[in-house]
Amino acid sequence: MRLDWLSLVEVLKNAERVVLTSHVRPDCDALGSELGMLGILEALGKHVRIVNAQATPPTLAWIDPHKRIESLAEGVKKADLLDRDLVIVLDTSAWAQLGAMADVVKELRSRVVVIDHHVSEDDLSDRWFKDSTAEATARIVAEVGLRLKVPLTEAIATPLYAGLSTDTGGFRFPSTSGETFRVASRLVDAGASPPAVYRELFEQDSIARLHLVGRTLAGAKPSREGRIITSTVRQSDVRETQALPSDTEDLVNLTLAVKGTELAVILIEQSDGRVKTSFRSRGSVDCSALAGRFGGGGHKAAAGSILPGPFDEALALVSAAVDEAWLQSVAAPA
Repeated sequence: MRLDWLSLVEVLKNAERVVLTSHVRPDCDALGSELGMLGILEALGKHVRIVNAQATPPTLAWIDPHKRIESLAEGVKKADLLDRDLVIVLDTSAWAQLGAMADVVKELRSRVVVIDHHVSEDDLSDRWFKDSTAEATARIVAEVGLRLKVPLTEAIATPLYAGLSTDTGGFRFPSTSGETFRVASRLVDAGASPPAVYRELFEQDSIARLHLVGRTLAGAKPSREGRIITSTVRQSDVRETQALPSDTEDLVNLTLAVKGTELAVILIEQSDGRVKTSFRSRGSVDCSALAGRFGGGGHKAAAGSILPGPFDEALALVSAAVDEAWLQSVAAPA
């Protein structure tokens, strides 16, 4: 934990022109934290932009009704951001996860701060504001609002609630605490609607995604007497079901519903041949350490990485590493 609240509040108060960014393939915690921070800083009179490397996935467009999130993929140039006196990187501490925004961060390195809840980190900045015990970056941003005495509005509360709820798996992950619900209640009191957020997150599937889910689950392979389940998504699966790339999100969590599963792994082939790998653990296997073997990172219970491919080689490497990590966890003293 490296949350020096006095220093962070001072940094935010002194900045006037701010750009917020997060990781590629942004999820609700990334987008919600950006939009929540945008609302907080604009309430203080700051000029704020959100610019990510990639466009917001269509399935999450609802979180940004006023279209405040921009992207390098949609025409923003690095030169457009050089007037910013502060860059805030949210929900990641890794160069590789910034995508093309890494060039912007490097250019403005002396003006960068990181606000994050992940354990692993690179050398993005000399100014870190991290709490790896926080269940979501959205939780930290909500606390920023309190420290800055910014009244919560629906526009701030809704994306923060979405980030908090998704990163806790609908408040079911072990990271969920009593304080999680107290923060959630404040966000709901400010206008966040749990039924509306749930509907947008979980009741908007296309028939193509359902077909992709079915194909992925049908191909899931158990090992170690069902304690490990590995699933895969190939580009052919995405094409043949007519699914979107974003339809692969959250597939790894579905196999955790199988009784006895303690470690779930999914490998998703990307259009450029790389392989996105996600790990989820209910037991003693440290997903962050596992992902770190492939240049990734995250949390003990959830982490991910990107391998260069080809797919079959990546699958063999990951399978071997997963089995080794499993055996080490079983052999470790209780």
